[in-house]
Amino acid sequence: MPAGARPSDILPDDPGGDPGDDPGSWPVVVVTGALAPYTHVLYERLAERLAGRDGRALHVLSCTPRESARQWVIPPPRFYRHAVLPGLRWHRSSIRNLYVNPAVVPRLVALRPAAVVLNDFSPTMLFAAGAARLRQVPTLIRTDGVPETDPGQRSAPHRWLRRAIVSGAAAGIGPSKDSGAVLARYGLPPERFVLSPLFPAWTPPAPPPPDAARPYDLLFCGMLNEEVKGARFFTDVVLGCRDRGRRLSVRVAGDGPLRAEMEACFAQAGLSARFDGFLSQDALPEVYASARLFLFPSRGDVWGIVVQEALQSGTPVLASPHSGVARGLLEAHACGEVRPMVVADWIAATLRLLEDEARRQELRSAAARALPHFTSEAAVAGYLDVLEPFLVGRR
Repeated sequence: MPAGARPSDILPDDPGGDPGDDPGSWPVVVVTGALAPYTHVLYERLAERLAGRDGRALHVLSCTPRESARQWVIPPPRFYRHAVLPGLRWHRSSIRNLYVNPAVVPRLVALRPAAVVLNDFSPTMLFAAGAARLRQVPTLIRTDGVPETDPGQRSAPHRWLRRAIVSGAAAGIGPSKDSGAVLARYGLPPERFVLSPLFPAWTPPAPPPPDAARPYDLLFCGMLNEEVKGARFFTDVVLGCRDRGRRLSVRVAGDGPLRAEMEACFAQAGLSARFDGFLSQDALPEVYASARLFLFPSRGDVWGIVVQEALQSGTPVLASPHSGVARGLLEAHACGEVRPMVVADWIAATLRLLEDEARRQELRSAAARALPHFTSEAAVAGYLDVLEPFLVGRR
């Protein structure tokens, strides 16, 4: 059974019973790749606000029940309606997926939406954009992407797909100005871009513990690969700290192709390292609060919610510049340290941060001031701001 879906949610078995059947209450429809914990929270709260505004429903159409590299368990939605579109799903790697779901077209025709929000770019989004334009339904395009990770810079098919989708969009949504820059590259006027920040799907159940109560020096959390997450770089930093006389205790949460290699490297070096594998959302508060420093050596994350999860747990962050969160949060609010991907520099920065309690506290204080700008309430406000002109009079 797909995470977050009931049997009746799988198309095309449940075509009826939609608010779209009543022209007096046209819904908002979101087309996305797959649900994630934070998007589930976003859609629940957006659905509540839309219902409270004018009784309008929110429908979310997913291209796949779950991405192959994800093991999230999403609870059934309470306020929005979710359906998984049949179609072709090509999981090219742990981070690359291609979706072709032509069933999105008849579904949109049946729903008769007031507006359609397209999440990023795929053939399915192009089908949805075409169907919406033929019926004169405004489309909005959301991307978390940043110029550095935009495949359209290197691939003509990606460029064509983005231009085809963005050119007809009435507005854009994204978590940072860099996301707006990506959309502007493909034709969206900057004044039609609205910020809607990313945020963690959970909040800590208690105040962050003091460093003395944290058993680990360093934490890594994410997919254990090198091409995006920099897991091998993390290993090199830990071994470099050992070579300088500091035998660190390490915790690694996540799984992936480099897990066995990392475990072997730490064991051969005689280092204390705990590998948790994939963890549920309920287990994450304890994980993030168990270390004195979080390392995020990303080689190309569009954002990086794990950084926010660490910060809200009182864990300072050392990050690479290759993510949206590094520029849009850590640098913008001076609440984390950002260093180029040079192992020697990271070794020195890691040792210095572990020794400098005052600096860690300074970063915690800056994070406490910054995080209120990155909440589900702020994210929903962005959606409502951008949707409002298209909902007025569309009942």
